[in-house]
Amino acid sequence: MPDLPLLAWLLILSALVLGILAGHFGWGRRWTRGVGPGFGRLHPDYLTGLDYLVTEQPDRALDMFLKLLDASADTIETHFALGALYRRRGEVERAIRIHQNLLAREELAPEHREQALLALAQDYLRAGVLDRAEGLFQKVAEAPRLRASALEALRGVYERQHEWRQALDAYRQLARIKAAPPRLVAAHYLCELAALELVRQARRETAPFPRAALLRAQIADRQNDRELAIRLLRIALNECPELLPGELPHLLALAGRDERDALLAELVAQARERGAGDLKRLVFAAIAADLSGAAALRGALESVFTQDATLNAVWQEGRGNEERVAREVGALLNHAERYRCAECGFAARSFYWHCPACQSWQSFESYALVKLR
Repeated sequence: MPDLPLLAWLLILSALVLGILAGHFGWGRRWTRGVGPGFGRLHPDYLTGLDYLVTEQPDRALDMFLKLLDASADTIETHFALGALYRRRGEVERAIRIHQNLLAREELAPEHREQALLALAQDYLRAGVLDRAEGLFQKVAEAPRLRASALEALRGVYERQHEWRQALDAYRQLARIKAAPPRLVAAHYLCELAALELVRQARRETAPFPRAALLRAQIADRQNDRELAIRLLRIALNECPELLPGELPHLLALAGRDERDALLAELVAQARERGAGDLKRLVFAAIAADLSGAAALRGALESVFTQDATLNAVWQEGRGNEERVAREVGALLNHAERYRCAECGFAARSFYWHCPACQSWQSFESYALVKLR
């Protein structure tokens, strides 16, 4: 286990010294009796702890300082601050020892015991021991003072385990105490449960909600209701154009060869009305799906390529063979990172409703960078 840098140890030592000196001046009871004013004679265990620290034996030093430091109202925050510092640095075993040391003290006040349980649960969560963290968070959630913090942490644990029903239950409990995140989160939980009735509930939670329309379209497709699947899929794409790269081929396959060109022409017209950004997104999705030869796409292709400085150079160079240029750009798009999280910047080739990096919901946006060599 790596040792802390000298500066960090000095900060920790300062906090411990302050707590111990507080006891020395009358707030604690661990010093030898008969010590007069001033610093006086330090407790021998304190000097032993310093020796362990100087000789780079931090675990022994920590044990000695914890032995000296009473868990009183005057020093309790020192324990919590030290434990939190270890947890943030990833030295979870030491944080766990500190919080277990607190919980082992029978004289610990009830509110401090609840806080120590919450801190220990956070230690286990940081360590990835989710079952222990879950059990402790559930216990802390029974305390009104820390209920919101514990339920929010539980919700995160259930998300990581993909236990969407339990996550939804934690969300509902948070909503009852007016501490819940936006209702969009509950709608996504319902979609993860994937049953048709729950998808309808998701639409009632918030609208527009493209993910519910997309799931209902998939259900309709499995039930061979082609017209309903097309209508719902178009609703989803209209509400969330970022879905185009993944869902445009599916939509055109549902439409069939006879209706494909008419549907693509209609999509192009709608994209033109919404603006250049939507038209570019549609064109990129179409050429990535190898549809660059579609008659309905020719005018849109030229508009998009000539309005982009980099693409225009390639377009002009390939005059007379524009379809080949479009196919080559489409091949590049298929290997590009086409999406980016608006919250944390995480980039990916696939669309995610739930960002794998920062856990934000519905934060992905189109981000197609074509690198031409």
